[in-house]
Amino acid sequence: MAPVQPNGGIGVHGARLPKNRSGQAALALDTDDQALRAAVRAQLADIVALLCIRPAKSGGPSCIVSSVAAHNEVVRTRPDLAEMLYRPWWRDRRSGDGPDRFYRSAVYTTDSAGRPSTSYGPDYMRSALRGAHVPTFSPAQREAMELLDRLNSDRRFMLAMDLRPGGMQFLNNHVTLHSRTEYVDHPEPERRRDLIRLWLSTDQNRQAPS
Repeated sequence: MAPVQPNGGIGVHGARLPKNRSGQAALALDTDDQALRAAVRAQLADIVALLCIRPAKSGGPSCIVSSVAAHNEVVRTRPDLAEMLYRPWWRDRRSGDGPDRFYRSAVYTTDSAGRPSTSYGPDYMRSALRGAHVPTFSPAQREAMELLDRLNSDRRFMLAMDLRPGGMQFLNNHVTLHSRTEYVDHPEPERRRDLIRLWLSTDQNRQAPS
């Protein structure tokens, strides 16, 4: 296990991902966290874009984390846990209770060109334990998640962005995780926080090595 370098950035070609009946982008996993130390997560898309129409009355900055920096710190300090994070983990689709409502994927992967990608959604990994066929976390898995959660809230790897009206954010979703702080909104509906999120698929064609 060795440190990796981010490769690639924001694409200039993109297409809006198809949406399901609930209005969520297909293949995208996203929840709103209520505290800075709540779980940082990664959606399944190449680019995650955010447009601020109106900010909250107070609070709510977008917090982004370099998943490459966190990965390299895990490799440096706990290579045994880094190796485990390259193995498949159970995830919860949260769309039913049947066995097909759960799937497995690794936290860390590299494609055939050696480009890194991180998919970390601790809430969905923990709720997967509700599946009758899903085994409980091993002590090493619990330790790996605790380490990642600490690193993802480490200010060495974090940048807080306070978006104002018209402000836009574009993140390379393969090498960035995101969260937000708690916020207080306006009581008037027309003044309440309004953010538009867009999931973009680019021509990166990231394929895992065969």
